[in-house]
Amino acid sequence: MPRSDVTVRVAGEGGEGVVSVGEILTRSAANSGLDVFTFRSYPAEIKGGLAMIQVRMSTETLDSIGRDADVLMAFNQEAVDTWGDKMSAGGVVLYDPRHTKLPDGYPHTAVAVPLHDAAMKETGARISKNIVALAAMVSALDLPEEKANELIVKRFKRKGQDVVDTNMRAFAAGRGLLDGNPALEPYRLEAARPRRQGRIIISGNEATSMGALAGGARFVAGYPITPATQILEFMMKHLYALGGVVIQAEDEISAIAQCLGASYAGARAMTATSGPGLCLMSELIGMASMSELPVVIIDVMRSGPGTGMPTKTEQADLMYALHGSAGEGPRIVLAATSIEDCFYQAINAFNLAERYQTPVILLTDQSMAYRTKTMDVPDLAGVELAERTSPTPEQLADYKRYLDTETGVSPMTVPGTDGGMFVSSGLEHDETGAPNYTPEMRMKMTRKRFRKLDTLAAELSANGGGLCEGGEGAKVGIIGWGSTEGAIRETLRRVRGEGAKVAHMHPKVLNPLPVAKIERWMKPLKKVIVLEENFTAQFAKHLRANVDMRATEIIEVNQCTGLPYTPDDVYRELSPHL
Repeated sequence: MPRSDVTVRVAGEGGEGVVSVGEILTRSAANSGLDVFTFRSYPAEIKGGLAMIQVRMSTETLDSIGRDADVLMAFNQEAVDTWGDKMSAGGVVLYDPRHTKLPDGYPHTAVAVPLHDAAMKETGARISKNIVALAAMVSALDLPEEKANELIVKRFKRKGQDVVDTNMRAFAAGRGLLDGNPALEPYRLEAARPRRQGRIIISGNEATSMGALAGGARFVAGYPITPATQILEFMMKHLYALGGVVIQAEDEISAIAQCLGASYAGARAMTATSGPGLCLMSELIGMASMSELPVVIIDVMRSGPGTGMPTKTEQADLMYALHGSAGEGPRIVLAATSIEDCFYQAINAFNLAERYQTPVILLTDQSMAYRTKTMDVPDLAGVELAERTSPTPEQLADYKRYLDTETGVSPMTVPGTDGGMFVSSGLEHDETGAPNYTPEMRMKMTRKRFRKLDTLAAELSANGGGLCEGGEGAKVGIIGWGSTEGAIRETLRRVRGEGAKVAHMHPKVLNPLPVAKIERWMKPLKKVIVLEENFTAQFAKHLRANVDMRATEIIEVNQCTGLPYTPDDVYRELSPHL
């Protein structure tokens, strides 16, 4: 019987075209009307190392990367050694016998596929074995071959007709290699629905970039760093058409400094980085807090410390995002929960930065940045852009840039405004901006800056700021942040189908936390599982520091493997407490 949900993993040496296979497979499935959700893992080496891409295909809407692979296409021995035991029940490993030997007693079904020999016989080019593998899987999974052929032509035509012809011959050579094999029969996909109009395949970095453009970004400065470089590259391709400016700075310090200058001049400015770059930016983030300049910093988190594992995922920058500064300066911290949410949180980041005249750090991660997903084209008609508070004519008569207001937000001018001149620096100052170090002024201006967070926190507690499901009658809840949302949601559908009652909360604004809303959600619960992808339970510590949790048992669940949680991982952690 055909399946409605199949997960395929392709793994091999970096440079063997592993990712090309996965990307063509992804777009072929999506063009056939299937929902797709991918995950990829790159080597940190410039050349070589193990590369992997996982493609989940379904006739239903997908929320996560899924469980272990149903089908593993292994190009080499390392692929089998690393991923060969991470298979679903009944999973099938496809391997090239020329380059791979399975261990004695291997527990999963294994099928030899002569990728190298077929490629050499048909094309004389060993490198084309990836297209042989692609054809074998397209045929075995019952995906439309014409879609894959179109994508091969599109991908390789810039290299010339000879390259296209070679790859088409390789595709023909792989087409029948797995036909009729009973091991693959359970993984033939159900007929897909007609592809809906208005659906796109997009990565998290692309969604973040598009959201920034929709949010009004017109100045971007950055320095290349894995896994955030794609955002800078995207902006270089597209921002100039909107009248914006993109600068590749000499380092991360210079990048955010240029953003502050652009913001001072009135532009909506942003930079994108990862953990090491965020560390370098800390002094200028403090400068933005003190001088009350709007700026957006995208932090695509990766495994640390130091260089760490630059191509692997982790949620370990939270504490630095919250507190990484000389002294105490307010900043808003957001966390996107999905690829689609990357788009909308980028818009939200700009609106909050402009409204509250403060740095906003938007956290994503390597897993979400590089994964791709089918989603509806965003509806731009509903996007509203917040403007900075401007002074009235009366206020300009005696302009106080840092006027102590009820909300903490002061009227702001841009250079050239008549009567709107002011002093701006990183020094403590009075309401006009003139340096002032008296104890009374220090307390007054510190309270004023932090009052902005109080204003936002009150708004969030009243109006939301993330997923909140009470689970009627539930005594157990699970709370997470960032990209774990999809795996949690999929797990909850499973346990609720088994009769369990579980509440779920997933805030998107992490500073300031919607404390009142979290406490209302937590009040009826006896146990709360705090699930995150780091070693030191950073979000759990953040909750304990701000939320009254004395009546609830808190269970910290953490992993820092470089891989994202799967629904099976979450189920394994949740089920003992139900």
